[in-house]
Amino acid sequence: MSLFRRFGPLACVLALAGCFISQEPLIGADAAVLPIDGPITVCLDEDDPCLSLEPEADGYLAVSPDEPGEDVTIRFTPLIQAGGRQVFIAEAGMRTEDGTAFIYGLARRIRVPDERGATMQIAALDCEELSDAVQASFEAAGGVIEGGKVTECRPVSLEQLKQILLDAHRAGLASDAWWQAHSEDF
Repeated sequence: MSLFRRFGPLACVLALAGCFISQEPLIGADAAVLPIDGPITVCLDEDDPCLSLEPEADGYLAVSPDEPGEDVTIRFTPLIQAGGRQVFIAEAGMRTEDGTAFIYGLARRIRVPDERGATMQIAALDCEELSDAVQASFEAAGGVIEGGKVTECRPVSLEQLKQILLDAHRAGLASDAWWQAHSEDF
């Protein structure tokens, strides 16, 4: 999360709020999908403006309303069908002083756009939610868990990321209550 504070409000949206991060993109062009034909609208806190993510190649471009030049590229890849909807892993490539960091979270389409026009719901992920057994399995497969003010999980592959997210969250992904709780974590 310390990384996110340097990027302002846009980072909070696209941080996909999580603590799953890598230095290399895990979602390649071959795995990337466009979950919605056309732009995606993401709204978080009622006090913050909604963001429009515009399709660009195999992902979306989010232009910061507050920070000129702090644009973020986002890719999605399918994770699982849950509750009658496709759940996606979202990857936000954010520029840092040292290059680009790739941050991961979960997303799903909103059945009917809400009153603010949101078409996609973003769920915050937190490595600290992982059970000891899931953490041990993640590290045994080469993933790195790094503690600090906020714990960061660094997966080594998209497959490893998919597996840890399913191990940790499969039971909740079909529940609107799970999505609401994880959306409020921003």
